[in-house]
Amino acid sequence: MKKLALLAAAGVFAASAAQAQIVTKYSGIQPADHPASYAEQYFSREVGILTKNAIKIEVHHNTQLGDAVANVQSVRNGTIGFTTVSASNLNQVVPAMDMYSLPFLFKSADHFWWFLAQPEAAALAKPLEDKGIKVLGYIDSGARNFFTGKAVRSPADLAGQKIRVMASPVMVNTMKALGATGVPVAWAELYTALQTGVVDGAENNHPSVVAKKFYEVSKFYTLDEHMRIPDLMIMSMKLWNQLNDDQKKAVAEAGQRAQAYMRGAWHVSEVKDLEQLKSKFTEIITPDKAPFVKAVAGLVSEEGKRLGVEKTIAFILDSQKNF
Repeated sequence: MKKLALLAAAGVFAASAAQAQIVTKYSGIQPADHPASYAEQYFSREVGILTKNAIKIEVHHNTQLGDAVANVQSVRNGTIGFTTVSASNLNQVVPAMDMYSLPFLFKSADHFWWFLAQPEAAALAKPLEDKGIKVLGYIDSGARNFFTGKAVRSPADLAGQKIRVMASPVMVNTMKALGATGVPVAWAELYTALQTGVVDGAENNHPSVVAKKFYEVSKFYTLDEHMRIPDLMIMSMKLWNQLNDDQKKAVAEAGQRAQAYMRGAWHVSEVKDLEQLKSKFTEIITPDKAPFVKAVAGLVSEEGKRLGVEKTIAFILDSQKNF
């Protein structure tokens, strides 16, 4: 009888342990074959391994649970546990995050990643925690380029053009400085917006152009590399605060592993996808960047003051000489 009682007690404990598993969602906006989606799946698996399945993350791709803006709000209120979001789309929570949208801020990919490892980057992200958002790592989103119906070889070619941007004041003002009109359009609606002429063009990186087949609704791809905006792997602070210390350590470690994994996956995808795009667009243009840089020079200073990040921008621009 005593043995049966012990076995029964063990069964109750096992059931309780199973019931204690935390099940949550990771909402992504990219198709399943995009490198960001691979990183989200990798992160989910790593969390399961590191927590011995105490935390289960169900990953949803391609805006199944909402677009970027909706996902940020869902993370803040705890409806979902995790999402990947561009720093530009966090400006509505902490305006200073829009600093990352400034044009020609980073000299190269190496310069970009160097800054993200600096205390200044951590200090920029820290206020997000008071707004319900925990940053777990950064996801590469490469350099952004224009894809348009009309060839863009200089800022003069952007005059009067309606260019899709994220809901970022800096991005809107950047398009204005270049002579275009920045039009915020949800990511999931961009293909149709290009197809129907709601916008004349847009800007993004090679893998995103391939994944969403934007070459079907635009003709030219201009490699001006005007911005390098990080995506962030973010977590709900409501969920974070439910975890014990070991679980927090595991989730943080999984975030860093996913960041490292993504950097390799991104590089492979970026090289492969640019090669593919050479046969998809009417022309891929490699312009002289100097006129673009000159056109936005005043904007960088003005926006830095508005956002209160002059010192951080000065630090970044000064460090360009090392890369």
